Amino acid sequence: MITGIDHIVIAVHSLERAISTYRGLGFTVVEGGRHPYGSYNALIGFADGSYIELISFYEDSPAHPWWALLHERGGGLVDFCMASDDIGSDLAALRAQGVDCGDLTDGGRARPDGYQVKWINNKIGNDWQGLIPFIIEDVTPREERLPTQREHANGVTGIHSIALATDDLARYAAVMAAVLGVEGQPVAGPDAGGAGLRFEVGGHALDYLAPNVVDGPLAAHLAGDRPAPYSICFRTADEAKRLDPADTEGVRIEMF
Repeated sequence: MITGIDHIVIAVHSLERAISTYRGLGFTVVEGGRHPYGSYNALIGFADGSYIELISFYEDSPAHPWWALLHERGGGLVDFCMASDDIGSDLAALRAQGVDCGDLTDGGRARPDGYQVKWINNKIGNDWQGLIPFIIEDVTPREERLPTQREHANGVTGIHSIALATDDLARYAAVMAAVLGVEGQPVAGPDAGGAGLRFEVGGHALDYLAPNVVDGPLAAHLAGDRPAPYSICFRTADEAKRLDPADTEGVRIEMF
């Protein structure tokens, strides 16, 4: 069963700069480690058990699913992952809905302290990528994969929702309804110029939004061939605010 958002992926050209940027925004950022396929990351962990992955590349890796999203489509908020406690069954459910899913593969990275974190995950292909989550199940204890520091100067306590941009709402909403076993509820994104359906799972929400005005930000996002995730909304114990994408490595961020 899918239990909630595991993490959200932000692809950046310079990991060091992104670490500095997000620390400047009041997030506690820790080094994650190196993957054996050319990427390395830093992590922002939250009290709700989710986290943000800032990812870049220490060597060319054109076969990596996020390489082109960074170098050809601008990077930023490129993907999201959901946690599973029965990944084989969840993979089968995705495939039953026609989603282009890669086989389950072993994943891992070496933490800076040398500990080898291990998990199983899949990849999502073609036009499903970024709109349908890839899924993950831990081999080593999940707590070893997550940052232990989960308090932030900006008061953020967790992910409230991720908004996903699509011009075919019915297609993706049907998949998520079937896989999650919940019906989507109407949701409006007036600031984005869109509306759609919200799916709630594990204390998080997935908002699938389609443009309802031709000249709104959501329509521009899709017309610009940006990665399908559109924005993140965080819960915070501090003041509500909306951050300028120019200050966040191109990510639309709201805190409330």
